[in-house]
Amino acid sequence: METHGTFLGIVPYDFRGPTLARLKERMWNPADDRIITPRDFGIGWTLNLYRLRERYPWPFYLLIAAVALRVLLRVRRFCKRLEKE
Repeated sequence: METHGTFLGIVPYDFRGPTLARLKERMWNPADDRIITPRDFGIGWTLNLYRLRERYPWPFYLLIAAVALRVLLRVRRFCKRLEKE
């Protein structure tokens, strides 16, 4: 079985061990014009955040704000659980 390629010629997959270099190549790559790139590990696609920021700055910053808000809400929920114990 191959460790990377496409499923049915459409959906990319990559089961090689993830590396920092490949993660950076897929998620923050100024040399790649694509916004949607193959995942660095697993099945499907990921976002080239560099290109997203360059082409669509408002959606990029909304995405970053949404992720930050989600993390803050999770931390808050975790802290409340700790207080109850």
